[in-house]
Amino acid sequence: MRIAIAAMMHETNTFTTQLTPLEDFRPVEGEAVYSSDYWMKEMPIGGIVQVLRKEGVEILPIYFAGALPSGVVTSSAYQVIKEKIVSGIKAEAANLDGVCLALHGSMFVQDVTDPEGDLLSALRQQLPADLPIACALDMHGNITEAMVTNANILVGYRTAPHIDVVQTGARAAELLLLSLREQRPFITRRAYVPLLISGEQSETDERPMNELLPLLDEMEKTPGLVSASLFAGFPWADSPHCGVNVVVVGDKDRAAALDQQAKWLADRVWEQRDNFNFTTESWPLPEAIEQALADPGQPIIISDAGDNPTAGAAQDLAIVVKALVERGVKDALVVGVVDPACVEQCFAAGEGELVHLNLGRSAYREDADPYPLEAEVVTRRALDSNRFAVVTKDGVMVVIAARRFGVTDPCLLGELGLKPEDFKIIVVKSGYISPEYQRLAARKMFALTEGDTNLVLTELKYEQVPRPIYPLDEM
Repeated sequence: MRIAIAAMMHETNTFTTQLTPLEDFRPVEGEAVYSSDYWMKEMPIGGIVQVLRKEGVEILPIYFAGALPSGVVTSSAYQVIKEKIVSGIKAEAANLDGVCLALHGSMFVQDVTDPEGDLLSALRQQLPADLPIACALDMHGNITEAMVTNANILVGYRTAPHIDVVQTGARAAELLLLSLREQRPFITRRAYVPLLISGEQSETDERPMNELLPLLDEMEKTPGLVSASLFAGFPWADSPHCGVNVVVVGDKDRAAALDQQAKWLADRVWEQRDNFNFTTESWPLPEAIEQALADPGQPIIISDAGDNPTAGAAQDLAIVVKALVERGVKDALVVGVVDPACVEQCFAAGEGELVHLNLGRSAYREDADPYPLEAEVVTRRALDSNRFAVVTKDGVMVVIAARRFGVTDPCLLGELGLKPEDFKIIVVKSGYISPEYQRLAARKMFALTEGDTNLVLTELKYEQVPRPIYPLDEM
């Protein structure tokens, strides 16, 4: 048995002006994927490969492109990725038994609003009609009709924060092998829910997601239904495909039953629409700071949720730095603001020297002035293909980075010579707070800040989402 594997993964934020070129994807080709910790340990491809190897399947690795969530993908970048995957699989089509892909589901390209659907359509045109295609997808995918029509198997993560990424790849591969070995043609069906929810309203350990997700297991007891997924969607893509989807996979001759099951769960989701509240206590920024200062615990972890790079934000807003300094907060840490010019300035200076910085943007406007900051350089480090500087101003420490990075692993603080327990307040550029940071927190909260990932969705200027949709419209 011979299976081709490939990946195209990007969560695209359309509210930021930055574009995502091909070099941001750091693509790898062919067997080079096997030596990549990113693909083998952190992405669904790792689970796909584990299952196929265990089952003695010959694997044909094609092309793998993934990038940190950011702005709209350039047309040229997408065309390269698409051509590499499609041409690589087309060349082997006559000798393949199936295709297993890792996709995100919420990618957006300059001239293509549904690149995952477009890629799958192009693949389907080059493959025998009965050759199955399986895909592992992010829970925050905006699922489209083109994706459902052209893939036999769509499987989504079931955890947010995502801790079952590799396992989801394994499930996709297992279903593909089940279809092939039992000669069971599978189809995918979906039921759409006109609902916008953020990840911070749908963490899977909290209501209502922890009540809805167990229903997937119950649905999978239905004869002929082999997989059920609940896709919460990605609200920071102003896309005609935004919304929540229930996706089921099962036997081709059970289409009516599959539709019925998908519709049943979609109705349960809609009934809960008013219960998708923030899963962590949430305050406007000034109130979040005051709440933290009044709490005897330490450290208090505050998410600067409006400037979350792991949902595509620019990560260059200095709004929180300004607020902490002007409030006179001591023992606070902000992780971290992106400003390559400021990093270079700190590297040129010595540790312990004062630098006059113009940091990031002081407000959420493209023409906003930077925040002027006279600060002392504490640390400078080059780590993991990025450069970091730590500066301090009147008791407020700021991690400044040359490039955007996910604020998910507090081990970075140790590499920068910082101890979390030394700080009363730690502000992370994040949405929902990673499990690693949660374990450090005496208390955690969201600051409802402005930015590319504003959690107050009704404040965003949507133009392309399907209407009516809740909560933008009365429904």
